[in-house]
Amino acid sequence: MKINYKKSGCFLMIHLVFLFSCAKQPLVELPITTSSDIALEHYKTAMKHWEVGDNLEKRVQLDSAIMIDPNFALALDMNDIPDRSKRKAYQKKAQSLIDKVTDQERMILLIRDSYRNNNMDNALSYATELVDKNPNSYEAYDWLGIVQSDRNEIDNAIRSFEKAIKINSDDFTAYDYLMGHHIPSGDRVMLPEERRSVDKGLEYGDELIRIRPDAGFPYHFKANCYRQMGEFEKATPLYEKSIEKRRGKSSEGTALLVSGHNYMFGGDYKKARKRYEEAIETSKTKQGWYNLNSYLTWSYVFESNYNGAIKNIEKARGQLEEKGFSGERLLWNKAISDWARFVCYAHNQMEKKANEALESSISFSNQRAALINDPIVKRNTNSGIAYNRVWNHTLFGRYDKARESLNELKKIQEKINSPTAMYGYYDLLGMITLNQSRPEEALEYFEKGNPTDTYFLYFKALALKATGNKAGAKEILTDIANTNFSYWQLAIMKDRAKRMLENI
Repeated sequence: MKINYKKSGCFLMIHLVFLFSCAKQPLVELPITTSSDIALEHYKTAMKHWEVGDNLEKRVQLDSAIMIDPNFALALDMNDIPDRSKRKAYQKKAQSLIDKVTDQERMILLIRDSYRNNNMDNALSYATELVDKNPNSYEAYDWLGIVQSDRNEIDNAIRSFEKAIKINSDDFTAYDYLMGHHIPSGDRVMLPEERRSVDKGLEYGDELIRIRPDAGFPYHFKANCYRQMGEFEKATPLYEKSIEKRRGKSSEGTALLVSGHNYMFGGDYKKARKRYEEAIETSKTKQGWYNLNSYLTWSYVFESNYNGAIKNIEKARGQLEEKGFSGERLLWNKAISDWARFVCYAHNQMEKKANEALESSISFSNQRAALINDPIVKRNTNSGIAYNRVWNHTLFGRYDKARESLNELKKIQEKINSPTAMYGYYDLLGMITLNQSRPEEALEYFEKGNPTDTYFLYFKALALKATGNKAGAKEILTDIANTNFSYWQLAIMKDRAKRMLENI
């Protein structure tokens, strides 16, 4: 039952919703402040789209909610529209309404604002407060689990999500994240390789399908389990089911994309690229078109065909203005394109072109930061520049220059309140130290880096091999060689890992 009451300024408070789980325990949803029941329904529909990756549909529903209630704080904050200036205006307005919403909404808004400011310590503090004040809310535990996952505190996150499920056995978000700790999905933080379980992934996947049989995403996610095991034929019908469920939706391109991955890792690059091209053609947004093109690029890198990759990068880059990109988004996509060219040139040992591509990327990044004129963007831009310069110098043996840029990176990152802030610094320091023939010292640094970064795990394996720990090296290299998911780090390292295993 929904209880509404008037507030000053003609607000209605959508207070508490009591449902009953199969255990007949009251299920409490966090209150949401809005002046309209219809706006609330649009918001709830948006969140349903969000949890299965239908992002365009989510934004349409949030736009409708805001049109009806311009002071709907959560709808404003959750609406990640592509127009950055409008998105920032929405976020600013949402934060200005923080004293006019419930305490629960206030903490959610503060969690999200902490993410935008890269302050994961504050995010954890607010999420913990949300749970402390709402111990019977599955949504509160979801927020805490999400923050803990993103802080790479996965054991704590698992406990939070399991508590959420005890309260609500149909908690899609909790099962989604629990599965994502074992099976790759987007940018989810995963358990270390030795603790991942495909069986757990299949178990969680079945729960997702049970809860949302109408959506394509759960079938896609379960198919990922079979793809990881190399059972590509078992994965195929689930990917096809995902495509069927997503036809006409903004996530159709994603469904076609992951089906293409299944063909690629099964060895059929021709069919994979045909699927990638279908995905690109079906994209309903220009940014989606650009993002999907990157996977076509990396498919060439998986074959060590860097020329093919660069040709695709330049083809997409040359169409940016034609597709309607302008302003900061045009600058950002040009920066990313040139960064991708740098990666390809650098790993194909083309030093001059790698240097030129990186400096071009840096130039566009700086232009974008100047245009946006935001201190967080400026800091993140400077951090990215320092990181990439360290990496470039290291790849070409310029270790003194690499350490100079590494010191710049350290000064930036050590001021960020997050347990993961120094991962990149230590991974790069480990790579430099290994290349300077100090593998024991390098291992100390890799232990402080990102425990799941495929690129640097490869170098950690080299360090283990150099110190005589062939079993440890073989374990890491085998994991890399057997991984069947598409991302640039694996594209570079999968074949290298296979070749290295032959020499152990």
